[in-house]
Amino acid sequence: MDKVKQELSRMEDLGVITKIEEPTDWCSGMVVVPKKKTDKVRICVDLTHLNLSVCREKYILPSVEETLGKLAGARIFSKLDANMGFWQIPLTEESAKYTTFITPFGCYYFRRLPFGIASAPEHFQNRMSEVINSLEGVVCHMDDVLVWGRTQEEHDTRLHVVLKRLQEAGISLNVEKCELSKQEVIFLGHVISANGISPDPSKTEAVKKMREPTNVSELRSFLGTVNQLGKFIPQLAERDKPLRDLLSKKNHWVWGIDQAQAFQDLKDSLASPPVLAMYDPNRDSKVSADASSYGLGSVLLQKWGSDWRPVVYISRSLTPTEQRYAQIEKEALALTWACERFRNFLIGKHFQMETDHKPLLSLLGSQQLDALPPRIQ
Repeated sequence: MDKVKQELSRMEDLGVITKIEEPTDWCSGMVVVPKKKTDKVRICVDLTHLNLSVCREKYILPSVEETLGKLAGARIFSKLDANMGFWQIPLTEESAKYTTFITPFGCYYFRRLPFGIASAPEHFQNRMSEVINSLEGVVCHMDDVLVWGRTQEEHDTRLHVVLKRLQEAGISLNVEKCELSKQEVIFLGHVISANGISPDPSKTEAVKKMREPTNVSELRSFLGTVNQLGKFIPQLAERDKPLRDLLSKKNHWVWGIDQAQAFQDLKDSLASPPVLAMYDPNRDSKVSADASSYGLGSVLLQKWGSDWRPVVYISRSLTPTEQRYAQIEKEALALTWACERFRNFLIGKHFQMETDHKPLLSLLGSQQLDALPPRIQ
């Protein structure tokens, strides 16, 4: 309890929370979470009921793929971390009272945007985007900011402009988490360098250390971790099918040879994952797609010299209805689904489509896409 009191005092000294004596219309419960690798605690608030009444902003958060798709030509990097994230956004007096929470030491309310408010992520991202989105060579994903340049001079110029803009907006940085002028950085769970994009070694190492699951819960954990790295695994939906079959309530838990082989195959694949190319809108692009009996797989490729380098792999399983399609329909579905998934990279560009199913050439070559059956468009 002493640690909780110390953290509340620290937050009060920082101007993040204020003690309140009078009754308020809303009061939520406190949640204490131990901080990793320290003896300190984090004070959180259960705002579940308040979130039911919160009006959320209509601001779409960028996906990781969209963010990483803006790094073409990057060679020098600086990673900046907004200090205390949401707490840099002040609340109005009216809004602040709604965040009142109860503790053994009295009631407090937030004077800064708290974690747990449903609208907090989009509001914070919108605020950060307003500050730096007009600048070249900088991408932002929540409180993580990446500045890049093709040359050291270009990088340094851009970094100076970004730091000045953040200072003018009153946004402070966590110096301990900032990395300046690096040839390689870990950003959004990826290792970014001039060579391309690869997964964070800590994530692949976690997969390598996993033992064969002994129940559905452990299997879900393994597949969840693997799916986070799915962009680096070709034909994932086909390769993990023996494992996904065990998740069905219709099937009994039987860990056999097929499951053991699939488990080891995925671990081996992530032991030496491919280095993906950074998407470059000025390079030729190609979508290669394939369909099996149970899944779809595709890869977005871009031409580098005489080679086609993978930018991202995607896959998904077929629904029971789709599994009954004719093979030519499955192959057409694979291409149309892939184009839909890669639309942010393909809209407004000429690109090639590649298939290993020759009968599909006559079908797609003689018809407009919107003339095809709706189920495979």
